[in-house]
Amino acid sequence: MTDTIIKRLEKFITDNRLIQKGKLGIGVSGGPDSVFLLYALNSIKEELKIELHVLHFNHKLRNEADSEENFVRELSKKLNIHFVSDFYNIEAFAELSRLSVEEASRIKRYEFFEKSAKRFDLNSIALAHTKNDVAETFLLNMLRGASSKGLTSLKIKRGIYIRPVLFLKKDEIISFLNENNIQFKTDSSNFQTKFTRNRIRLKLMNELSKFNPNITETLYKEYTILARDNDYLENQAEKSFIKSLTLFNKQTIILDLNKMDKQEAVKSRVISKAAQKLLNTPYSISFDNIERIMTLKKGKMVVLRKKLKAYIQNNRLIMEKL
Repeated sequence: MTDTIIKRLEKFITDNRLIQKGKLGIGVSGGPDSVFLLYALNSIKEELKIELHVLHFNHKLRNEADSEENFVRELSKKLNIHFVSDFYNIEAFAELSRLSVEEASRIKRYEFFEKSAKRFDLNSIALAHTKNDVAETFLLNMLRGASSKGLTSLKIKRGIYIRPVLFLKKDEIISFLNENNIQFKTDSSNFQTKFTRNRIRLKLMNELSKFNPNITETLYKEYTILARDNDYLENQAEKSFIKSLTLFNKQTIILDLNKMDKQEAVKSRVISKAAQKLLNTPYSISFDNIERIMTLKKGKMVVLRKKLKAYIQNNRLIMEKL
């Protein structure tokens, strides 16, 4: 299995053109998925012509956090790979920013990754998300009422981030590590059901498996189909946005409705894209707010979350920051 899984990984990387030669960062927490990714990429780094850099972010949320950092540091030393780490008081940041601990952790972790990419001139940063993560994220976002874009948020490649083991299931990774006597750390917080994602993993996925024993594979296939459809629609929306854009500055964005694609699936994405650009945020506006703009009548105006207003004038959609 050892040779097979590494060959599958190399083929997945090649088929999706994930890695270019040069410097590659790897986000390593010390858990099984990231430890596998580190060992696997290290075993084929000569073929890929890459120089590895281990990136570890210490969230300081658990008693074992420092020992996990030391574990990753020693592992990097053993493999003769450059190690860099950072930490942040996540609980204080979450409270100050009125964010969940999970969201605050994600923000600061990705800030660390991006700073490291600039500091060490990294081409990409590899993250160890798996098929299980795809299935869990799909369900999590579906329960939150996400759009198809949100349902397919875990991309194989997005910006500087790549996910080379997205095609693997966690049990395949655990088997590889056990067969090769490779040590890893287990995050105790993964078993705390106060976190929504953990409840999905420990309870909902278990219940769904009673109806479909291959639920992880099924959800991964659904994600793949939806991701392809969404990528096509996003591409059409980008073209329509560019074609209909009349004015864009820090305060206002104007779209010519005559030049905008009339298909609702495309039009809604154009509106969402415009709002994102105007508010300078990666987050999409809600389905309800998009619908409010889509159904706008001449002479009417909608205000969204006290952040922007939208109205139609001379068959142009005008959106302004408040």
